Amino acid sequence: MTACFLLLQVRSVAGDGSVRVWKDYTQRDKQRLATAWQATQGHKPGARSVNAVVDWQQLAGHLYASGEISSIMVWDLDREQLAFNIPSSTDSSISALSASQVHAGQLVAGSGDGSVRLYDIRTREMLVCSTQPHIQRVVGIDFQPGLDQFKIVSASQAGDIQFLDIRNNSAPYLTIDAHRGALTSLAVHRHAPVIASGSAKQYIKVFSLRGEQLSMIRYHNSFLGQRIGPVSCLSFHPYNILLAAGATDAIVSIYAGENSQSR
Repeated sequence: MTACFLLLQVRSVAGDGSVRVWKDYTQRDKQRLATAWQATQGHKPGARSVNAVVDWQQLAGHLYASGEISSIMVWDLDREQLAFNIPSSTDSSISALSASQVHAGQLVAGSGDGSVRLYDIRTREMLVCSTQPHIQRVVGIDFQPGLDQFKIVSASQAGDIQFLDIRNNSAPYLTIDAHRGALTSLAVHRHAPVIASGSAKQYIKVFSLRGEQLSMIRYHNSFLGQRIGPVSCLSFHPYNILLAAGATDAIVSIYAGENSQSR
């Protein structure tokens, strides 16, 4: 089977919305560009860049893309065409989004004004429900592990992580004050009951779904014990307990197991 993956092209620190799909990327010197296109189209008035956010949904073969535009664009990669154009239903930009890996057609999105929305492209209105758990820009969002399609975790720049049952619009059922501002990224494991958050203040925290802090990562696991850089992105392995962290110092680390040993 030919292997493919998606790579979001970046310009400076802002995503310009261009996507490239590569074939045979695991074979040295045999990688081939399969296709490329502009996944986001049209800026909002006054926006200087797209600041694109994207996510891939394996179940449906869809790529979701948004940013400083007025909609969420859903691309069908099998047909290589735009499948849906979902109105974002907010005046603010989409700053984070995540597609469900259990329920095809569902995705959640967070906005610059702190609001969170659940969409389902199988419904007529597409927008299922919305709530505003944050007072600052949403920087990370994802579905919680398991089959419940309404339980969501979101994080904002202010440093708070909110656990939501989006069927209950009154308030989050759990809040973690993870960082005193400068929260930059959030990762939720697809199957294990753990989440991780990163900070521009050079540390990573790992929590259980009950809000208990399991570990904190400040230093590289080396003889010199160098401090990690300001965290820019986090991602869990979909099946193993492995956490990848990227920082602005151009170092990528992988942490494994309960002791968060870096590799």
